[in-house]
Amino acid sequence: MASRSGRVALVVVIALVVLAAASAVVVRRVLDGGSIRAAAETRLTAMLGQPVHIGRLSIAVLPRLAVTGANVTVGPGAGTAPSVSVDRITIVPTLRSLIRGPAVIEDVRLEGMTVSVLRDRSGAWHLPGAVPAPTPAGQAGISVQRVRVNGGRLQVFDEQAAGGMRQTSSIDRVEADIVSTDTGLRLAPVSGRIGSAAISGEATTDAAAAHLDFSSEAIDDADLPALLGLIGARRPDLLRLHAPAAASIALTLDRRSSRLSGKGTVRAPDLELVPLRLQQFSAPFTFDGARLDLDPTAFSIYGGSHRGSVVVDMAGEPRWSIDSRVTQLDLGAFLNALSASDARVGGTAVVAGHLQGRLDAALADTVAGTAHLVVRDGVIREFPLLAAINRAAHLTEGDARDTKFQRLSATLALGSGRATTSDLVLEAGQVRVEAAGAMGFDRSLALKGKAILSAEKAAAAMRSVRELSGLRNSRGELEIPLTISGTLDAPDFGLDLKSIIGKGVEDELKRRLRGLFGR
Repeated sequence: MASRSGRVALVVVIALVVLAAASAVVVRRVLDGGSIRAAAETRLTAMLGQPVHIGRLSIAVLPRLAVTGANVTVGPGAGTAPSVSVDRITIVPTLRSLIRGPAVIEDVRLEGMTVSVLRDRSGAWHLPGAVPAPTPAGQAGISVQRVRVNGGRLQVFDEQAAGGMRQTSSIDRVEADIVSTDTGLRLAPVSGRIGSAAISGEATTDAAAAHLDFSSEAIDDADLPALLGLIGARRPDLLRLHAPAAASIALTLDRRSSRLSGKGTVRAPDLELVPLRLQQFSAPFTFDGARLDLDPTAFSIYGGSHRGSVVVDMAGEPRWSIDSRVTQLDLGAFLNALSASDARVGGTAVVAGHLQGRLDAALADTVAGTAHLVVRDGVIREFPLLAAINRAAHLTEGDARDTKFQRLSATLALGSGRATTSDLVLEAGQVRVEAAGAMGFDRSLALKGKAILSAEKAAAAMRSVRELSGLRNSRGELEIPLTISGTLDAPDFGLDLKSIIGKGVEDELKRRLRGLFGR
């Protein structure tokens, strides 16, 4: 039995060798006539819109009959962006068709095909110049059934001010079938990688534009430079991903205007805009030239929910702006993160406003704009404002170091490292504080206003200091002038008792004089 099996195996081996030799002879005859080379060059020239020349050809019989072309040139062959290059071409013919005719090429594989795109110093984008002119077949009666990209790349280059080019991004390990359409080419399905992130999608190109649609479900922090580089943007130093993000992106490069635009969606479960942490970020976006719009933008931030819009402008110094409203914000946690220290202020806040700043600088250094703040059921720790007011009014209602309040509201103008306000109102039981001035991001305070005691507290205060009666308003409340200076850590409260008493005496004297001479 063993000898019989050995004979069978020997026969099979001999048959394979004979078949391989016969195949090589057949293919060599076709090659000598130039038919396969000409068919592949004709088809690829039509597809890529530039002359394609295949240099030396070699034959491989196992594991399958194939012809490999080296020294491939596409177009001028200069190799600088914008350009197309191919490392080698593998041609897989159908052996039976070579014997019986007409010849059929089952596959043309473009190994290591690289498309290089250039963004010049003005922001204009440039594709390889030629336009596809597809044709259904090659020449010499040889048809090509499929053209495929294996191990391809899309490279993005930026023109440098000092001359030369710098690669800013790439899509690597591209695999795609190329199909001729009535107007151009369609690559589908397309797979590849941006950094470590796997992508899938499709691409088309014609005389008017090139389109690339893709999605990825696992974009890591290290992938951001390559992803943003596809649209000519630099990864902001303050942006970090703490968990993989997902995105769907559709880009269009208009050949006539040399302008890149696009749209899509992005989802990030956990990201940081240093020093702030955001969860469940999601937004549709549009991109046109140097402007990126995310609208509506939703995310969670320190217990609060954000709704609004974000604009990123990458022309010149990259800048951001935001129109937003955050509800149920844990103000203490937010301020602690913002200042990287104990902000000593707590409460549940609603914040709405328009802010802007630079992407290449710390948030506190460049943020500017207007915001309206309302805080409920809050506390300012180690800030004995109410105790200072009680002492000034000769009220013995404790000496608490903390200031608890039911409501605090203010419209804040932010800029130059501080927040200014003209309408700060703090309501704490029977005391209301109205103030205007500035609060620095360095925790400095420079506010001036008045403390208003309720009619009930005013009556108690006037029983202790009769001269305070001159500070009553029409509602029977007591209005005490107030200044707040120093810092949040070491506040200084100024209540001018001499002015208070002096005004009370002056008003009393005027009242008596009117009684004597008023008639």
